[in-house]
Amino acid sequence: MALQVYEHPASSPVLQKALKQALPWSINLVYRTKHTNRTPDAHILSTFPEDAQSIPRCWAAAYLDRSMRPETELWLFASEMIPGHNDQESSFCSTCGKAVLVLFDHMSTLSLPPLRPDNEPAMRLAKQHEKEYPETGPQVRYPPDPGTYMRHLLTPSVVTLGACHDAIIKICDNAGLIRREFPGHDLPLNKFLFKVSDLPQTRELPEGLRWGEMREKDIDTVKARTSIPRTTQTLLSLKSVGVFEEHTDTPVAWTFLGLDGSLTTLHTEPQYRGKGIGKAVAAKIFRDYAPELAVDNEGSAWAHADVYKGNVQSEAVCGSLGGSALWTIFWVRVDLWKAGALAERTV
Repeated sequence: MALQVYEHPASSPVLQKALKQALPWSINLVYRTKHTNRTPDAHILSTFPEDAQSIPRCWAAAYLDRSMRPETELWLFASEMIPGHNDQESSFCSTCGKAVLVLFDHMSTLSLPPLRPDNEPAMRLAKQHEKEYPETGPQVRYPPDPGTYMRHLLTPSVVTLGACHDAIIKICDNAGLIRREFPGHDLPLNKFLFKVSDLPQTRELPEGLRWGEMREKDIDTVKARTSIPRTTQTLLSLKSVGVFEEHTDTPVAWTFLGLDGSLTTLHTEPQYRGKGIGKAVAAKIFRDYAPELAVDNEGSAWAHADVYKGNVQSEAVCGSLGGSALWTIFWVRVDLWKAGALAERTV
C-alpha cells in the first residue's frame, strides 16, 4: 500500500502514543506538538491516520507552521532515528526514507500563509542583503551577516528545517532539497539529552542576585545578545528563567525552553561568568518545566539542548548537568518547490 499523509490534531492519541514510544529520539516533536504557541496555520502530519489501530514499524511525522518564518518552521521525525530500527546501519531504511519524502511531497501542496507583521523587519533585512549580494544559486556562499539568515525569505518555497537528525539531512540532500547557498548545512550541532531525575540540585545564587522570569521589558536585551531570529511574541510565549541583580532589577543571566523544548538562548553577562550561574540557570529551567512534558514509557522525563560542535563552553555546561551528546543535528533551508513527486522517483 502506498504511503499517505494525514493531518492530526496536537492531542491525537495515536500520534502522541507513537511519539512517546519513540522517546527520547522524538523529543523535538513531543515538545513542539504540546506547546501552546500554535497558530491556525500549523500542520501536524504523519504517515498513519488518526484512527490507526496500531502504529506501523516505519513511519514519519512533522510539525510545519510557515507563518513562523524566519523562525524555525519545520521539525521532522522518522522511526529510522530509533537505534536498532535498521539492521543496515550504513543506509537509511528505505520505507522510512520514503515516508520522509512523502511528507515533503505533501507539504509542497500546502498554501503559504502571509508573513506575520512582527517579522517584517526580517524581510527588510533580506531585501537589503539582496541589494548588497545580488548573486544567488547553489555555488554562492554569503559572508556571515544578519541578512544572510533572512535571505531565504525572498524565496517563498524555502523552509527552515530545525534540529534535524543527520540521517534525515542525508535523505534531504540526496533528494536535492537543501539550499546550500543559505547557512546551516555545514554547521553540525550535538543533540544533548538529559534525564530530569539525574539533574544536579539548583544551587544558591551569589548574594545580591535573585531568580525570576524574563519580562517583556527584558526582551530587547535578550535579542541583542543572539543572532537567532525570534520575535518578542515568540520569546514571551516560552518558559524562561532569569537571574537579576537585586539593586538594579537588571537581568544578568537567562535561558528559555524553545518551542521544541530545547535549552534556548542560554546567556550569562561577561562580568558574571565563571561563577556557575549558567549551569544553575539551565538546571533550574529543566527542573521547573520539563518533568511533565516528555516522559517515556518507563516514566523517565527527558530534557534536551542543541550545541554547535566546537562550542566548548556550552558543551561543558551540558556535561556538568549530566547530559550526553547522542546524535548530530543541523538547521537547514529546504526548498519545497523541488518536492511534489520525490517519493515516486527517489529511494
